[in-house]
Amino acid sequence: MCGKHVHNMTQDTPHAAIHLPGGNLFDDMRIDIAASHLALDGLEGVRQPKRLSGLIGKLRYLVNGALQKSGLQEVLVSTGVRRAWFDEFHDYWQTILAGRPLKVMDFFLLAHDYRKRQQHTRSLDWSSAQQHVQNWQAPSELYSTFAFVRNDALRPVIAPRFWNKLKAGDTVLEYGCSLAPFYSCYRKFYAHLGCKWTLADIANFPFHYAKYRYRADAGVEFRTIAAEDFRDPLGSQRSYDAIVLTTVMEHLDDPMHVIAYLTERLRPGGYLVFDYVISEGKGLDTPLALAMRSECLKWVLARFDIVEGRVDVESDVPVVVARLR
Repeated sequence: MCGKHVHNMTQDTPHAAIHLPGGNLFDDMRIDIAASHLALDGLEGVRQPKRLSGLIGKLRYLVNGALQKSGLQEVLVSTGVRRAWFDEFHDYWQTILAGRPLKVMDFFLLAHDYRKRQQHTRSLDWSSAQQHVQNWQAPSELYSTFAFVRNDALRPVIAPRFWNKLKAGDTVLEYGCSLAPFYSCYRKFYAHLGCKWTLADIANFPFHYAKYRYRADAGVEFRTIAAEDFRDPLGSQRSYDAIVLTTVMEHLDDPMHVIAYLTERLRPGGYLVFDYVISEGKGLDTPLALAMRSECLKWVLARFDIVEGRVDVESDVPVVVARLR
């Protein structure tokens, strides 16, 4: 969406988002997210490791897990009693997006408003990699940032059966990460492991916030995937101990290529964390990802052992953990 007549709403902030003409700074924000990624790239805080002991992380995990399971987490978040998530987002909203000041309730009202604007009523054009990226960069897709922030606040504990597979110093790739919910869970509860993370995605809205949110975290590398890099998105030969690929497969232009490509970069005995819903192949779910679904799952089953969860080719596949043979 790097288009005509863009302007920077906050000239004194060199890394601020680029706004398109029209709209406002509250419920109709129109951001050129492609240009905004370019403006934000290179911004770093003082890189420091998260100084979190294993015991503190475990206690936090247990408390948050209990709140989440009981339903109290939703009450505490929606009423603003627990608001660290909101303060973090609000800093981004004002500092980078130049948005008007918000209250916690404003956040949820805006999420609703932007969701209505994001509704897809027709099939999208997926004729090229460039068009694929542009579909995710429409200004209405700002809703996805709200959705990921809300989900992260309500569900801080995710995939509990995955984390005991990680070892100190492991390398992890979260591919198609958006706001990187797995890394978010790691930094809250497991940062004492000192793992190295690569967060990779196209230049979309939640990934823009992820770059700002995690800019000062040590051990994090951001990889922005351009349209011309779709066949080789990571660029160089590298290997990982674990690869996370969640809420991604149904959106890919060529899921068979991606899963084979990523498997080549997973160390023997390494873990793949993935899911794959049955979609209608409409909106941001690509028709090719729907058509290739069974083929992709059979390919995975032929090369991986499913160690947590279950894969049924004919049904939705929730988050599972698989180990490369």
